[in-house]
Amino acid sequence: MTGAGEGILRGITVLDFGRVVAGGYCGRILADMGARVIKVEAPHIGDHIRLLGPQAGEHWCMPPSISPIFMHCNAGKESISVDLKSPEGIVLIRRLIPHVDVVVENFTSHVMPGLGLGYEDLKTIRPDIVMCSITGFGPTGPLADAPAADGIAQAMSGMLSLMGEENGYPHFAGNGIGDTATAATAAMAILAALLERFRSGAGQHIDISMMHTLLSLDGAAAPYCVASRGEHKVPRSGRAHHLACPWGIFRGPEGKYIVIMTTGPGSWETLVRMIGREDMLSHPKFASQEARLEHKHEVHDIIEEFLMSFETAEAAYQALAAERVMAGIVLDPWEAATHPQTPPEMIRPVEYPYTGEMLTIATAPRFSRNPTQVGRAPFLGEHNRSVLRELAGLDAGELDRLHAAGVLFEDSTVGHLDIAPDASSTRGE
Repeated sequence: MTGAGEGILRGITVLDFGRVVAGGYCGRILADMGARVIKVEAPHIGDHIRLLGPQAGEHWCMPPSISPIFMHCNAGKESISVDLKSPEGIVLIRRLIPHVDVVVENFTSHVMPGLGLGYEDLKTIRPDIVMCSITGFGPTGPLADAPAADGIAQAMSGMLSLMGEENGYPHFAGNGIGDTATAATAAMAILAALLERFRSGAGQHIDISMMHTLLSLDGAAAPYCVASRGEHKVPRSGRAHHLACPWGIFRGPEGKYIVIMTTGPGSWETLVRMIGREDMLSHPKFASQEARLEHKHEVHDIIEEFLMSFETAEAAYQALAAERVMAGIVLDPWEAATHPQTPPEMIRPVEYPYTGEMLTIATAPRFSRNPTQVGRAPFLGEHNRSVLRELAGLDAGELDRLHAAGVLFEDSTVGHLDIAPDASSTRGE
């Protein structure tokens, strides 16, 4: 039984072959909840997002080979760097399986079976293992082996058809939602499989695709399209909504934008009275939802003129909030992270070698008895020796030989850490 204050997944070990975001962030969610997550990376390069994007600025600098996105997706994990093209590398992985509860991977569907590490292979070693395979499109069908990324998933799921200006190009959702939504859904499925294993004693294989995750999570357009068997087409509506008006993004003071959503006649009447345009309540252009949708550009102009009468976006927001009109200022991520509404435990300071304290975004759940924990992201191959000694039973001589043969790889930064690799921990406890 997990005690109060301990990670809710304490005692669960995850072998994480996840790369980039869809696979990597799934393991991160489990790590924050207290699971031991051992990341398996290729020699020399490791996860491709280790060096993705800017690494330093005027007032900040990342640790070597740990980019902000790598830190976000891999906080709290251990790293082993194993050559999976080497027969000895595969043997090492198979020696770990008896000690592992969950395997996460996001290769295309043929890769793990081709390595002898598919679910059918692994369950002969540990029958109750839970394996989660994340792909772009699923293990069967004409696109089963096609490569995919967030933008491709947005396109193929129907999501991209809904975003962008009317009669213009579709616009990507800029926050990697195809990756992170799939990661979160995969983590949820893993937890369900572990619960079922507790009841039955049996493991199982989970398949989850980015395309179908986004299709299933569409709570606005897809239900109408599917229920009508494709007859009801939802157009791109830009900064507005296709079913309600006013419901959209409006220009405000200071170059800011404000989202306003009226959810029924009451909120529309309140907004109109705030603006001082009670005549709109009976005007044929604005009296009904259908009429307002037809004349939405006029509605938007009137609302924006009202918003621009305030000196600041915050003042406009406070006026709307005081009347219980649903609204929000469009914030950038730093503004959201430092907003008074964001609790301190959502942005965690984590100590790193070389650079000192780095701020890391925690995963969202807040448990009353078992708070989440945020550790640091690992250096490439940092835990080769500690993990393989503990779980695979290798001695120092075997580990030295495997490193010399290139089966294992340890980044040069590891040898200069303040703490010995064998004793290091990435847990933020």
